[in-house]
Amino acid sequence: MKRSKKTKFDKLVDEHLEIALKEIGPIKPWYNKEVQAWVFEHELYPESYGGDTKQEVIKRHPLYIRGFIEHRLKGTLAPWVEKMTKGRGGKRPGAGRPVGTKKTDTQVIRLPSDIAMWLKADPLHLEQVRTLLGR
Repeated sequence: MKRSKKTKFDKLVDEHLEIALKEIGPIKPWYNKEVQAWVFEHELYPESYGGDTKQEVIKRHPLYIRGFIEHRLKGTLAPWVEKMTKGRGGKRPGAGRPVGTKKTDTQVIRLPSDIAMWLKADPLHLEQVRTLLGR
């Protein structure tokens, strides 16, 4: 009997499928009266499956997700299938630094670790260094 070996692509799809199933969590189908079938879908993956029984949906939904992942990795998905977003959708109210406040100027320097620990230990030490430097 001849055994087929998995290709690198199949292994990659298996890895992505494992990640997807962890993201989805347990598959808990619900009954949809409109289509008169047990259905499961998840917002992270636009692939849904409907079947006659809960067990069928639980068993077959990963196969549909696998097909979706294969198409995604090959780049053969239609543009409207996966939602494309850029950033966070613009400025959010209350985000960022409050108006009128200024950030103190900083500069990166490298110090021996014992001196750095001494400066971190007490803020008074930092003021002593500023006094020494004349700032």
